[in-house]
Amino acid sequence: MPRERNFSEPEILDRLTDVFSTHGYTGTSLALLQEATGLGKQSLYNTFGDKQSMYLQAIDCAVQRGARVTAAMQHEAKGRAALALFFDDMVRSCADPDPAVSRCIVTGGLLEGLDEAPLAGALTNRWHATHELLRSTVERGQRDGSIANPAPSAELAELLVSLVSGLRVAARAGRSQAQMERLVALTLGVLDMA
Repeated sequence: MPRERNFSEPEILDRLTDVFSTHGYTGTSLALLQEATGLGKQSLYNTFGDKQSMYLQAIDCAVQRGARVTAAMQHEAKGRAALALFFDDMVRSCADPDPAVSRCIVTGGLLEGLDEAPLAGALTNRWHATHELLRSTVERGQRDGSIANPAPSAELAELLVSLVSGLRVAARAGRSQAQMERLVALTLGVLDMA
């Protein structure tokens, strides 16, 4: 008869996600995962699979953490306000002293240059999903009149998605929350250019 598990899988997955976000895929060892979760190697593998499988699940977990902001964006009346909400939340997370909060598993993974097909595919898909979120929000703002810039929404989204990774790097380089807020204001100002 199998032993009953005495831990919460979602809670353990949250901890795995924090470790991968903080240390990256390559920098995360089994020892770090065991220390963060309090589980042994076999329990981790039995529950979540190998390291690659754990990482893929951690990417999904990180995306779920961001679902709250995406949902809040949909409730904003104007596209420009939805983008401001997105970047306000991003600056707050980037400025957080906890690396598990301030670092992004997707940006970090892309910068690591992971070339294992399942990992690279998952990271690239998430990057494209962020681009599409920003593109559709820009397009909504152009339709509702809150974004004056008539440039193609895909091109403006490229600028905004670059800001996403730029903020993560700026935070790692020691930029303050106020400096990052100024960077966001300058970049979003492009949306107001008719």
